[in-house]
Parts: sequence; C-alpha cells; structure tokens
Amino acid sequence: MINLKSLRNKKVGVLGLEKTGLSVIKAVEQAGGSLICWDDDEEKRDKIIFNGVTVKDLNDRNSIRELDLLVVSPGVPHLYPNAHPIVALAYELNIRVDNDIGLFFSSYIEEEYDAFSDPPKIIAITGSNGKSTATALASHVLSKFFSDVEMGGNIGKPVLELSPIKEGSIRLLELSSYQIELAKNLAPNIAAFINFSSDHLQRHGGLGGYFYAKARLFLENLTDMSVINIDTNEGLFLYQRLNSADNKIIAISSKLDITGYLWAVVLKGYFITEWKKGRKVYSFDLRNLGDSFFSLRESLLAVYALARSFGIAPKSILTKCNGFVPLAHRNQLIDVIRGVKFINDSKATNVDATIHALKTHKNVHLILGGRAKENNFYQLQNSMKFISKIYLIGEAAKLIASNLEGDEIEQCETLDNAFDRAISVAMDGDTILFSPACASFDQYLNFEERGKHFVSLVEKYRKNVI
Repeated sequence: MINLKSLRNKKVGVLGLEKTGLSVIKAVEQAGGSLICWDDDEEKRDKIIFNGVTVKDLNDRNSIRELDLLVVSPGVPHLYPNAHPIVALAYELNIRVDNDIGLFFSSYIEEEYDAFSDPPKIIAITGSNGKSTATALASHVLSKFFSDVEMGGNIGKPVLELSPIKEGSIRLLELSSYQIELAKNLAPNIAAFINFSSDHLQRHGGLGGYFYAKARLFLENLTDMSVINIDTNEGLFLYQRLNSADNKIIAISSKLDITGYLWAVVLKGYFITEWKKGRKVYSFDLRNLGDSFFSLRESLLAVYALARSFGIAPKSILTKCNGFVPLAHRNQLIDVIRGVKFINDSKATNVDATIHALKTHKNVHLILGGRAKENNFYQLQNSMKFISKIYLIGEAAKLIASNLEGDEIEQCETLDNAFDRAISVAMDGDTILFSPACASFDQYLNFEERGKHFVSLVEKYRKNVI
C-alpha cells in the first residue's frame, strides 16, 4: 500500500465506491485520515457501511464543508458532459478535488529518492488503444532485467495498492484520459504516448479535450524520457512541443520516415528497427517470436522503446517477450474449430481498435455493434477487403449499416444470433472476429462480460462438434 502520510488527521471524502474508491479508503485509513464516503448506488453504500466506514450524503453542503479533500473515482464525470453535482459543489466551496493518481504522485514527489544510489522509476503509459497490452508486456519484459517491477492503474491493482516504493523499484502505470485529466500531480520519470484516435468525446467535451487529457502527462511535467508515437497529427504536435535539448524523446512510428529524427524506432512489416542520428542501430525480425506475437507488434514497438530508455542492450529486449500471455478480450485467439479461428476482441470499443484487429486476420466474419460512442463507422469502409461478411448486433446496428456499403451485412440483434449465423457460413481458413467497435452497455455490464459471453459460445460450439 502506498503511504499517503500527508493525509494524516485530514478529513477525506470519497465519491464512487468501486475498486478505485475502496483502495482510496484503505490508503486513507492507513495514513490516519478520517473518511466520509458516498456513492449514488444504495447497494454499494450499504455494503461499505457494513464494513464500518462512515457514509454521508455529500450532496449536503454541511457534510461536504467538513472535507479537506474530495477524491473522485474515474467513472464519475467532473466536468463534461456535466460535472457530478457533488463535484460541482466541491468546486463552488473551493474544496480540493483529486483522484488516486494525483495522490500517488503527490506521495512520490514528497519522498527523498535522490539519496538512493538506484532511484526508483515510474513509467506512465497512455494511448487510445492497446495501452493495457503495452503495459502488461512492458512489465513482463522489464521484470527480466529488474527485481522489483509492478504494474497498476487502469490495469491490475489500483495505484494506491501497489507495494511501497523502494530503491530500484519500477512501477508501470496504465493511465486513461479520465485518470490523467483530474490528477493534481503527474510526475512520471518515463511517459509513453503509444497512439491516438477518437474516443470518449462526450466525456471530454470533444476531440481537443480528449487530446488535452492525454497531453497533460507530458506538457505539465518534465519527464526524464518520453516515448511518442508520431503517426498522428496529435503525436507530431506533442513531439514538437517536447523537442528541445532538455527533453529526451524516442519517436516511434509504423507509418513515417523517421530517419531524420534524433532517436527513433520504426515498425515496418515484420521488422522493428532503431535509428539514432540517421544511423541504423539495430533491427529485429518479429517472425523470430512466432505467429502469436504478430498482432502485438505495435505494443512490441512501444515496449522496445521503453526498454531502450533504460539503456538495455537492443539484442536483449524482444527475446524476453517469450512466455507472455496476451490479455483476455484483446484480439485473443479462443479456439480453432474445423479450420475456423475464433477471436475475442470485446475490448475493441471504438472503430480504430476494430480496424487494428482486422489488419491481423484474413477472410473475416466480423461481429459488430453495441452502444455507439460516435458516428464514424464509415471509417471501416477502407477495411472491407479483409471482411467476408458483417453481422450487426445491439442498438447501433442500424447506424452502422447506414455507414457501410455492400450486400454482405446482416442484422442479427443479439450476439447469440450473430454467432449462429457466422458459424453456419464460415469455412476452413476463415476467422470469426468479435470486435464490436462499440461500448457494451446496451446489453452487457462491461466489455469483460460481453467477451465472456462470446467465449462461452465458442466453448459450447466446440462441445457440439466433437
């Protein structure tokens, strides 16, 4: 547990009582602070009362006035589309509002690590798609070189539940735009911007607000090293803003000519190649890792650059990927039955994520749909060459159909129906890809529940064909 000693004798409000909020409660109690907690969900309030935690309605001015600090969970809107009433009241009464990420970095800044012969390092990874995989893969690789490596944040443990930081510690944090935007303090030693595409626009008041939330990680604090994907205008802008003699940057790309950059790593075909001052330093053929890593190549690009920021020898990095188990619901191979591959990519909640998945498969029977985040499904038109047929589900089905041309589109309403239709026509050499390009909330609690449903359908089909 991270020691939040600055909260000793402070009164802290916690808004949102899911995993992150519960971790804040533990940390505040350990630090010797007092708590007032609230969640709009009565069931969650009742559960926390049973554990002896004080619950008061923070919508009440007299209750919220008692607070020195209000800690907000990531799912609680604090500005757009509308600030939660409790957050808005805290702003009005000039009560400090923060989140667990801000508390983590506040604690990190307060410690005297300069006296260590091997100071700890905090790596923060953000992006629109694939940041969980990049974080997990970076943790896997770096743990082969360093003894105290942990990951958390938007993956695994909440940051305040990570082990205390000591000499030589490395902590990898996957950070979402929700987490970055509200944090009072952001002070990673190494920060990575692995990609950017349209997402969460309502929550951030538009594309500019979404980009600003990501960019805060780099623009408001000077890191020891930045890894920046320059394949988008946002990435190029960020690189240019950071580019100076005082900032060390590794540019990464799978699209651009990077030979003119001071330090860059490029993905082209199967090869990851590092360049410094216009000279090739090292090149690695990803086929040496086996076919299972091909879909992870963009994460491998980021992980290689992160490892190089530590000065790890180029030849030692990518071979350490062996043994990595891909994360569930992320372009995950579930089974091959009668020559048909079944891929669970339920985590693909936006169009760009689905386009990425399509590039790694052939003869695809694509199951799409759910709750639309925005109306940009026309972008899938350029990927139709990979698709044999599309099966539409959920409330966005008609909207998606209106964006796409072609006869190979079928309305199926539910995942069960779409799965049955796909297996009825898929042949040896085809792929059934569940990559919805939508949020799950129309029919499921979250993307994990949605992905588990797809996996259960594959397992049931496996039993029926034996």
